[in-house]
Amino acid sequence: MAKTGYERVQEIEDPELATKRTRALYQAKGYSADWIEKRMRGIAIREELTDEWKSRGAKEKIEYAILTAEISKALLA
Repeated sequence: MAKTGYERVQEIEDPELATKRTRALYQAKGYSADWIEKRMRGIAIREELTDEWKSRGAKEKIEYAILTAEISKALLA
């Protein structure tokens, strides 16, 4: 457990370590390089989007859920 805690602290100091760990976990699970790249790109885009919502005043989880649902409806319509 101490090792895991140490690794997470390192990831806070260097976010690239978290990205590398996530990629390695997906590879270990057998996902293709193409799938991993799309997944990682999707995660980055989602983080940018939620950061924007936060800068515009979103605070509660329900607000993020509502905004996500509205985008989904628009994409699927």
